Amino acid sequence: MAAVVSLAVVAFLHLSAMAVFSRGFLLSRTALADINDCSPFLSDGNLDASCTLPATHSKLVLVIVDALRADFVLPSFAPSAYHHNLVPLPSTLATSHPTHSFLAHFIADAPTTTLQRLKALTTGSLPTFVDAGSNFGGESILEDNWLAQAKRHGKRLRMVGDDTWLNVFPPSAEGVWTHDQTQPYDSFNVEDLDTVDAGVREGLLAQLDSKTKDWDILIAHGLGLDHAGHRFGSEHNETTRKLRETEQLLEDVVQRLDDDTLLVVMGDHGMTQRGDHGGDSREEVDAAVWIYSKGAEIVDKTWYEDRHRKPYTWSSFSSASPSPSDHPLVDLFTTSATSDDLGDRMLLTWPDKGLTAPSRAISQVDLVPTLSLLLGLPIPFGSLGVPIPELFFRRSALPIAPIPNPKDSAAAEKKKKAPRSLFGSRGGADATPSKRPEESLSPIQTLLQAHLLVASQLEHYLKTYTASGAGDDLVPAMPELAFTLGLAQSAYRGAHAPGQSKDAMELRALTKFWGYARRAREAARKVWARFDPLLMGAGVGLWLGSVVVAVRLWAEARSGSGTRFVVGQGVEGGVLAAWGTAGLALLGAFKSIGGIRPLWFLATVAFGVEVGVFLAPSSSTSRLGAYGLNATWTPRSLVSLLPRVAHAALFASNSFTVFEDSIVLFFLSTILLHTLLSSLAAPESRLRKRLVGFSLLALVCIRLMAYSTICREEQIPRCHATFHQDPASTTAWAVLGAAYVAAWFLPTVMRAFLAISASDEGLAPLFLSVLVRGLLLTATSYWAVDQAIVGTAWGARNVVLATALKTGLARIVLVGSVASMSIVWAWTPLCLRVQKTVVKDKQGGDLGTQVEFIGFANALGSTYLLFIASAFSLLFLVNSPPAQIVLALQVVVLLSLLEIFDSQRDAEHLRTSITSATIADFLNSDVPAPPPSHTGPTFLQISTIALLSHLSFFTTGHQASLSTIQWSTAFIGFPTLVYPFSPALVILNTLSSHFLTALAVPLFVLWNLSPPLKTQPPSIVLRHVVRAGVGYMTYEAVVALSAAFWAAYFRRHLMVWKVFAPRFMVGVIMVLAVDVGVVLGGVGWGVARTLSKARRTLGSVFVE
Repeated sequence: MAAVVSLAVVAFLHLSAMAVFSRGFLLSRTALADINDCSPFLSDGNLDASCTLPATHSKLVLVIVDALRADFVLPSFAPSAYHHNLVPLPSTLATSHPTHSFLAHFIADAPTTTLQRLKALTTGSLPTFVDAGSNFGGESILEDNWLAQAKRHGKRLRMVGDDTWLNVFPPSAEGVWTHDQTQPYDSFNVEDLDTVDAGVREGLLAQLDSKTKDWDILIAHGLGLDHAGHRFGSEHNETTRKLRETEQLLEDVVQRLDDDTLLVVMGDHGMTQRGDHGGDSREEVDAAVWIYSKGAEIVDKTWYEDRHRKPYTWSSFSSASPSPSDHPLVDLFTTSATSDDLGDRMLLTWPDKGLTAPSRAISQVDLVPTLSLLLGLPIPFGSLGVPIPELFFRRSALPIAPIPNPKDSAAAEKKKKAPRSLFGSRGGADATPSKRPEESLSPIQTLLQAHLLVASQLEHYLKTYTASGAGDDLVPAMPELAFTLGLAQSAYRGAHAPGQSKDAMELRALTKFWGYARRAREAARKVWARFDPLLMGAGVGLWLGSVVVAVRLWAEARSGSGTRFVVGQGVEGGVLAAWGTAGLALLGAFKSIGGIRPLWFLATVAFGVEVGVFLAPSSSTSRLGAYGLNATWTPRSLVSLLPRVAHAALFASNSFTVFEDSIVLFFLSTILLHTLLSSLAAPESRLRKRLVGFSLLALVCIRLMAYSTICREEQIPRCHATFHQDPASTTAWAVLGAAYVAAWFLPTVMRAFLAISASDEGLAPLFLSVLVRGLLLTATSYWAVDQAIVGTAWGARNVVLATALKTGLARIVLVGSVASMSIVWAWTPLCLRVQKTVVKDKQGGDLGTQVEFIGFANALGSTYLLFIASAFSLLFLVNSPPAQIVLALQVVVLLSLLEIFDSQRDAEHLRTSITSATIADFLNSDVPAPPPSHTGPTFLQISTIALLSHLSFFTTGHQASLSTIQWSTAFIGFPTLVYPFSPALVILNTLSSHFLTALAVPLFVLWNLSPPLKTQPPSIVLRHVVRAGVGYMTYEAVVALSAAFWAAYFRRHLMVWKVFAPRFMVGVIMVLAVDVGVVLGGVGWGVARTLSKARRTLGSVFVE
């Protein structure tokens, strides 16, 4: 079908442009394969002080409690009964044994998905925005990390819990562990709160109780708390239960801990009140960390002496200008307080969660160098963390460096080849094995030594990174970093110079090294994704070209049958480009750049298609006329483009982007209000009543839709969220009841709109009232059972039965909706009723039988509406009750717009007839008026439809933010993660409004359009379907293009990854959803089958 091919060409251009631009804008951070290859011990058996510090513990137990938010562990003074002060052991031991314990906020970098957190927690590097998308599939770590360093230096590792660890570190003989050293559990079955935790508890305690203890590092990763959050939210009894289980587990672990084992308990991220994570809100990034040693002290007692402060609260540092005598490191605390990034602050409060006293805080990447040095391991090559001060504020001893023998040429040559560091040669000594005397270090000196090691490795990494060509963006920051490092080195050398205060200079050197590491991390964070201006520019160019191609197809479809010819020229151009590029590749033209890359090949083909369309001849007398830009265009005509232009212009401002939901509501309300007012000038009373009535209905519905809100972090306090309610609340049950009402009455509303054109005939009443209504009610029943499980205290057996029931209900709808929109609807005849009437003459004699098709005037539209109703039942299932109500209202608005646009067409036709008709035409009633032209929606009408889809997107609980993705929908009908269905369900949930609108666009061409009979001229309805499809696809493409352009323009803006980049990514998936919905669902299946029914039943002929 030429119509499908035409739309598919536009979709291909969109895909190519977005792929090229995304590759330039969303580049992953380049991972270097280099490792820190220093050895903790020299060949003489002594510690290499230029590589690491003496180990404080020989073993490590790392317990990750997924989604352990900071306020779940730190004592809260405004407690929630559901999750505060339920894990008191860390704060209790931190208070009673401050030199053995460290408790703090544990700040994550976005994206806060588990996979990216594990990467950061093991490599010390910053995640990239693109990495968030790999959380479903996972990918292994190729960079240096402390687990690989541990394995390289003889440590034995074991893991029990979340199987994401195996995605990151696949078991192998060469890897960090083998299969028999792991005990993984499925990480995506959020319905199961206990299996993973039970397995973690059993496996962890068994290893601690084992007499052999064939491990040095034991990792246990529980998921129950995270699953409880996803399933029920943070304010729920199940969350309470999982936190109490966590407390019991920690008590059992501490009881079994020996003196030489270090315990680290942490959350990889937090959770929102709804239990979600992935974004960068405070609730998502603020996790907790607790480090505990049962035997050796890990913090020197002088850290707390005469300070009058608790170990995890620091009230003396909260004043504006604390006295230097308060603490040796007061400058570090004071400087960190000015940082805009939570991870760079050393003290934090969180009054909203009852954490009113300043508490210690660290960045998650700081754990990497800390654990490495505490275990006596080299710091991973690409680590950007700094040591946790408390854990190195202790006395230690280092071997005194040997005096090199200049006559030893072999040693000198070996020293010459050794890697350089701030200390000189690494591993250059090769003396006879002997124990060298040790030098005692004060707490400040130990901490300074740790920072020296970090600075040395960081300098090596930055030089390697920038020299490799991968870190061009870091080059501008290198002079400042080198200057800062030079100051630190000078201060360090000055500490040993005569006439200087050693303590003061060491403290000054410590401050400078700490500042260097912080500035290096800040510089890296600013350029965490490398941008490729060439690819971004090429992507924008192809994107603009796709818009021009769409305008050409729009104009050709309107003026005649040139669409097929223009598309053919474009396809020929793409084929020539493909063959030309392949030929050049075979001739070796691309050898100098490593060969032709698939992305560039795709871009070349797309460019060939666009050039082919641009150069295609036109029947128009001017080049502009080929694009519909002729003398008939007036300023009034250009007004129809204003909504599209205004929507696209929003993204030049971060504030407008943040409040896009309110602006879209304003735009849509304004257009409908204008429609309402202009309807008063309709030339006929019947049309005025229809236009006023349906405009008012649409306005009321969009205002009701706007009551459902979901707030971005940046919108607070100007936004009050209503979408998510406590499942046990009266409001939640009221919303569920309203969803049942919507499910029951929506088929009735559809039938009422069909009755307007007398097309509620044939199988339409049975299809809508029985099949569709049954599916909608079953979909709402799924959510009713789900809400009953969450909002009521059922026993374990009842929960199992209820879960099985809701899974069964979901599968009924999944299978039923797919079957109804495919098999059942495909073989359902047109919505017609044949009525035979015997015609009699004046004397009562039979003249013959008159056959009348009831519903013929809207036979195409009514049949296609049944297809939309079937598809809607699937979208209805994957949305919760508040969103179900919104989607039902969206359908009512779409139906209202059908009648509004149809009435506007009739009114315009009537005006034209009145102004062009002669007096004779009015006097001669036998002259029939020609039917109104039915060319589909105009630019302004398509803008109205598109704005409605965007409003529905926001009011169904979504924003251009990762944190609003409703991940729990991945398990509708499936107890565990099942590919490809689980990701598809999340996509359907997120883009329900756009899929629905994409399927509805052809209906605006087919509505109230009768099919031609066998004896009538062929219909050109497919040309108008192409125009409508291209129009809507282009609207979304223009909006996404604007979001992409401004995201690239503001790529160094403070809000690029918080505002601009997420909106661009949402725009891309919206374009893809619309293209798939229009090309495959709407035209490829819905329109094709509808017209096929007309051909089969009436012998209709349709041309393209």
